[in-house]
Amino acid sequence: MSLWGGSEQDSFQKVLDAFKAKTGITAKYESVRSDYATTLQTRISGGNPPDVAIIPGIGFLRQFARQGSLKKISDVGIDPNSLKSNYPPGILEIGQVDGTQYAIMVKFNSKSTMWYRPDKFKTLGVQPAADWNAFTKLLADIKAKGQAPLGLGAGDSWTLTDWFESVYVRQAGPDKYDQLFSGKLAWSDASVQAAVDTMKQALKDDYVAGGITPALGRNFTDGIGQAFSANPQAVLYYEGGFVGGIATGQTNTALKVGDTIDWFDFPSINGNKGVTIGGDVIAAFTTKPGVKEFIQYMTTADSGSVWAGTGAVISPVKTVPASAYPNDLAKREAAQVANATAVRFDGSDLLPSGGGDDMGAALQDALRGKTVDWAKFETSIQAKWKAEK
Repeated sequence: MSLWGGSEQDSFQKVLDAFKAKTGITAKYESVRSDYATTLQTRISGGNPPDVAIIPGIGFLRQFARQGSLKKISDVGIDPNSLKSNYPPGILEIGQVDGTQYAIMVKFNSKSTMWYRPDKFKTLGVQPAADWNAFTKLLADIKAKGQAPLGLGAGDSWTLTDWFESVYVRQAGPDKYDQLFSGKLAWSDASVQAAVDTMKQALKDDYVAGGITPALGRNFTDGIGQAFSANPQAVLYYEGGFVGGIATGQTNTALKVGDTIDWFDFPSINGNKGVTIGGDVIAAFTTKPGVKEFIQYMTTADSGSVWAGTGAVISPVKTVPASAYPNDLAKREAAQVANATAVRFDGSDLLPSGGGDDMGAALQDALRGKTVDWAKFETSIQAKWKAEK
């Protein structure tokens, strides 16, 4: 069970087909597109969990592990130590709870990719921007030429948490980022509002196609369409590396890499170029026949290469070769993460369950022009951290 649909589901189905070809085992896929975490919890509570599921955030992973719903990787019959050589440092740890391996990261994307239309940039006579000051100037220049710069789908509020995290890791630095998203730094710290104010230099009525209010009701795939459909209203769209696969596989199959779609690094701030990544982990809820084989397969270069070959994801498996990536967009994304000065996992996914949604809602309020009470937010988040223990 997973929350992937559309072109993301198609890409994953190729992995399932390769698994069947290799083992003879059929993995049935169930896509739950809305209220995924709630549906998963209901199924667990009702004694009818999926055998294997994608866990939507590390907060949920901790919750499911501590309530005894998840099987340890060792329960499934796999020695976690045997997996260490497959992954770079820090990747297996993401799937651990209290030092025990419960889940395995199976794919990730950079969240530091700024997508744009090279054809429109050429017509407008503008260039990608390397730092934040140049980026806000770029937005102003595009607007001055009569073109709305940015697409935005912020009805899915996690897109705003990604904006915040990309600004925060660069502006406040990776150490403060770690503190904020582990409950050690209060959300009332001045660095939080400073990052929101910086975000709002870009995300404002003047720069967002159609304005902020409609954007707050628009889903992220429609936001991609604002920049990459056959009739685009914008020339830039910020989101993770998965945009490439969705845009070329679903939004507009006529897009040409380097001509009508490309990306540049999320602009640096204060010289900081830290990269944030978002990833998905899988975990087992049963030890039924086939579960061990499936989990094991997902740790191999075979599965990683099939998935990487779709251009939709970066594989965390070390032995997946660069040649597995089908285009320049994906190859560069893998290199960006591999060569980053600091890599940090998606902050909202590290918060206790429900915390990421609360964070997204607070950022939606900030874009509406409301003053967010970060001290009140801090009290709420601390209660969630305590409830998790």
